[in-house]
Amino acid sequence: MDAKLLEREQLLRLVDALIADCEVIAPADESSFSAVASAGEMQLAQLKPAKSPKELVFPQREVLLRYALAGDEVALDDPPPPAAVDRVLIGTRPCDAAAFPVIDALFGWDDVDAAYFERREHTTVVSIACDQPCETCFCTSVGGSPAGIEGSDLLLTPLREGNYHVQVISERGRSLVERYERFFRASDQAHDRERALLEDEWQAAIERTVDLDEIEMADFESPVWETLAQACVDCGICTFLCPTCHCFDIQDEGDPNQGERVRVWDACTFYEYTRTHAGQPRPTHYRRYRQRIMHKFRYYPENMGKVLCVGCGRCIQYCPVRIDLRVVLEAVRG
Repeated sequence: MDAKLLEREQLLRLVDALIADCEVIAPADESSFSAVASAGEMQLAQLKPAKSPKELVFPQREVLLRYALAGDEVALDDPPPPAAVDRVLIGTRPCDAAAFPVIDALFGWDDVDAAYFERREHTTVVSIACDQPCETCFCTSVGGSPAGIEGSDLLLTPLREGNYHVQVISERGRSLVERYERFFRASDQAHDRERALLEDEWQAAIERTVDLDEIEMADFESPVWETLAQACVDCGICTFLCPTCHCFDIQDEGDPNQGERVRVWDACTFYEYTRTHAGQPRPTHYRRYRQRIMHKFRYYPENMGKVLCVGCGRCIQYCPVRIDLRVVLEAVRG
């Protein structure tokens, strides 16, 4: 794997050069990622934003088709495809980057979601390693690392001397480095060793972990599920902030003459989710909560080969009643 060095000051110059050529998405505040007009608008010193960058490729609301009624005829019109705009997502953390290949498996499963992969193909992911993991982080429990490379095209690791060690991971990352080579300089074995030592140090800083190797969930009808669900207020914040949750609903919006069929984010813990005219197959709250945990840590790994969690800790940090997923997983171990 190729490696380069990037001085801290040069990073800002690099971002301004990128903005002149493409769209640049970065942490703009403590809440979310958004397009920035200059490097000075980035907030890279802060911890990861409350919202993940998932919506860059999987929007909260997306039009699937438009319809219009004219007499007995129904006219259907596909929405225009996503604009093929090259963009660079910079400043995301390795956990958020690792979420992209996890949900790629779903959107490329039985049918390829063309709009999703169009956005993915035009997005270069430049991550920055976590030199100060949050207390709620548990990425090492799900196969990640504060300096993990999964899902990133470039990974920037802050070194002690004030430079970034830059790992070139993909062809998209290599293309970016080659195009803007004036901002980079060569790395050497000493810098590579320092990066590896720092990663070990940051991994050790994550003290609260969960052993998920060959985890077996509690019995489907175990009373532990009902006990755990009692604290949940069903607000859905854990789902909407999660970088890997992808439940959605499809709705028709409009009037009797014309409208749009849209895909919108949903949550498997909500009462309306999966409800049909025949009723709700999970009529009680604890059964829907059980579905969320089983889906992420049993069903999805069985079907897709990946745990549906990257250990970012947002569900713990922003839960209004402080439910700790790590405690839940320990409680439901068979």
